[in-house]
Amino acid sequence: MNRMANAENTRKRILDSAAAILRHKGLAGAKLSEIAEGAGMLAPSIYHHFGSKDILVEKVMMEGIYNNSHHIVARVERLGPSATPLVRLRTAIISHIEFLLSGDDYSSAVARVFDDLPEEMRRRVLAAYSSFDNYWRDLIVAAQADGSASKSLDATVVRKFLIAMLDSCSSWYRPGKLGPSEIAEQAASLLLDGFASIDSEKT
Repeated sequence: MNRMANAENTRKRILDSAAAILRHKGLAGAKLSEIAEGAGMLAPSIYHHFGSKDILVEKVMMEGIYNNSHHIVARVERLGPSATPLVRLRTAIISHIEFLLSGDDYSSAVARVFDDLPEEMRRRVLAAYSSFDNYWRDLIVAAQADGSASKSLDATVVRKFLIAMLDSCSSWYRPGKLGPSEIAEQAASLLLDGFASIDSEKT
């Protein structure tokens, strides 16, 4: 393995370790010594690859956003142009939850520590997320435009509540009666079909 490939491999080990620890312990609990141990190296060696803990954390955030957005967009666009807006939105919801619950440390780390990031870093991460945020907005607006979703609800409010709810699943999910796919389907039904049944309105 040449020097450049070896350096990339080392960076990947550091990032993987950092993502796992951020996911499970949060920003305050993520110690460089533990990240280094997970990467099979000593803590000072991390600085040869990342200038600071903040730089390392931000790189994990960016990777998480890219991984998640790439997965969801690919799943939705694979449906083709004939798919209805509601089907596209439902696919995005299911894909997002399945991905978060698949064990991807990077995306789960984003959901876990985003609110604790330093203000400047949070702004940069938000800027990187903006195109994906817009993708969700377009899915919602398209469903409203064709009449399959309520136009009385503000698309921004819907998007913010939707993403916040979806992102929370990695913090409470534990393997049990329902697996990721079942939870994803139920979340989509809850969000798109509602909780109260028609029969309940008659009581």
